[in-house]
Amino acid sequence: MMAYKFTIINNMNLKIKMKREDELPDYELKKVLHEPLAPYVSSAYNILINLVQGFVLASIFYVIRIPEQWPPIVVCNLIICFGLVIVIWYNYITNSQYHVIRITIFDVIIPIVLGVCQCALALNINQPIYIFTLLVIPIFIMIEFTHLNGYIKNNDPLALGIFKEHYEILGLQFAQDIYDEFIRFHIFHLKKTFLAIIILCFLTLSNYFPLNLELQTYISLIVIGIFIITGTYFDLNNFFNNSEKLKKYGYKW
Repeated sequence: MMAYKFTIINNMNLKIKMKREDELPDYELKKVLHEPLAPYVSSAYNILINLVQGFVLASIFYVIRIPEQWPPIVVCNLIICFGLVIVIWYNYITNSQYHVIRITIFDVIIPIVLGVCQCALALNINQPIYIFTLLVIPIFIMIEFTHLNGYIKNNDPLALGIFKEHYEILGLQFAQDIYDEFIRFHIFHLKKTFLAIIILCFLTLSNYFPLNLELQTYISLIVIGIFIITGTYFDLNNFFNNSEKLKKYGYKW
């Protein structure tokens, strides 16, 4: 008898859930999925990163306007600088949608220091490769701090409560799942970025004592390029789309 009642209750809950999803208009679903969870925090983050990365772009354009003959390696360095701006800018804007805890001084310091490191790299694109790779290392260290800060701040019951309130219309389980994946995203990038820092340190040391400078230079640039490409591929939207927890809902980010 108890099992029969339990089955009826489960069926009723399933019907109610299906009815809510059927009645939810497409534009309303997109609004819930795509709007920031904390608009003030998201707007402040975006304004700050726009200003900082704008200065980085200005540094790159300042270097470009200097009339001189550039060898192919310097052109590759310039492309690396542009790639870092694109990936960092894009990831900050994407991630800011899910940051819900109020901004602290670290949220200001980290992107500014990151921008300073990028400017230093852009202004030294014609330096020897060991200096160039040496200047890339602080950028990845600041990216590591960015994810560490995101993990520490959002791994909080208050953040989970805001997720549940925002996604209430899609169900508390959905809110829990997307929150868990957001935290896992930061953990994943903490590990990946730490590995990238180790590899960059090894490349810098090997470039300082080169056996074949030209070959090692191109290997270093290819490795950094791979890091940039993977940073684009493993962005938060793709991370959600490839998540086994979130695939069952059938939504696209």
